[in-house]
Amino acid sequence: MNPTLIWDMTLSWGRRFRDRSTLPRLRAAGYGVVGLTIGSDQSAEARREAEAGIAFVTDWIAAHPAGYLLVRTADDARRARRDGMLGIELNFQGIGPLEGRVEMLRYFHELGVRHIGLVWNDVNLAGCSATRGEDTGLTSHGKALIHEMERVGIMVDGAHASYRTVMDAIAVSTKPFIVSHANVAALADGYKNLKDDQIVACAATGGVIGISGLGTYLDDLRATPEAMFRQIDHVTQLVGVAHVGLGLDYVTDIPAFWTLVSEKPEIWPASDGGPMPRSAFFEPEGVHELRERLERAGYSAADVVAPADSATSSSRNVVLRTLP
Repeated sequence: MNPTLIWDMTLSWGRRFRDRSTLPRLRAAGYGVVGLTIGSDQSAEARREAEAGIAFVTDWIAAHPAGYLLVRTADDARRARRDGMLGIELNFQGIGPLEGRVEMLRYFHELGVRHIGLVWNDVNLAGCSATRGEDTGLTSHGKALIHEMERVGIMVDGAHASYRTVMDAIAVSTKPFIVSHANVAALADGYKNLKDDQIVACAATGGVIGISGLGTYLDDLRATPEAMFRQIDHVTQLVGVAHVGLGLDYVTDIPAFWTLVSEKPEIWPASDGGPMPRSAFFEPEGVHELRERLERAGYSAADVVAPADSATSSSRNVVLRTLP
């Protein structure tokens, strides 16, 4: 049993990036909870693909009941870590699986979805993406989604959203708002990296920002633990350790990801509009070196990796408090 809780809020788990080795790898590396993205705006059959992703996860857990647990509540996350299991939290990047219907939120909540990004890499019914286009902010449909998400118990996620969409969504939210995977604009000029006032506004809701491990959005294409440290330290110095965590946005097949980027460069442009530069991803096992780097900088053990049953104000517990 590992009595500490390492929570990675985002792992791509769509059909193209789903395998049978990454979840055991995360469990072996000591992670307590991982957020699997099983739905997005990417497909014309987004609902069907999300349901298939949920079925895969459900079958996986049924086949490995001693090793994995679907996280529906804060107590589930604590139980997973206490019993040495990997907790699995389900999420969407974009609202495609909802098929334009607010009432679908209840359906997917019952299936286990616990956070939803309002947009992905293009404008949708909820708002604007940071990727490109005019920033007109959150729509009336987006506001309705936030109200219903908060009512049924789904966290609202601002990852990938435009500046105005994020700020509008935070203004509408009455519960902790998360940005599940993002980096800091003050350190790296990534189009979807957060400005300091967005970080402050997110923290003011009681929310948390998960630092992404893609080197393109760090200040080092090698995606080193040192680069991750700089991101975490910036957010901590700005708003406190309670509001920063991990959202590595790792992919299980890195060559396939870069192939996809080359096939659809309009989805992942560089900040200057040119092709996105290839970079490394921060490897999940690097979290232990990152922890050592944080501790050398003076972070306490409680700041870096919170006890699973702790009531301390760590980022892990900020996320826990947003769950039912």
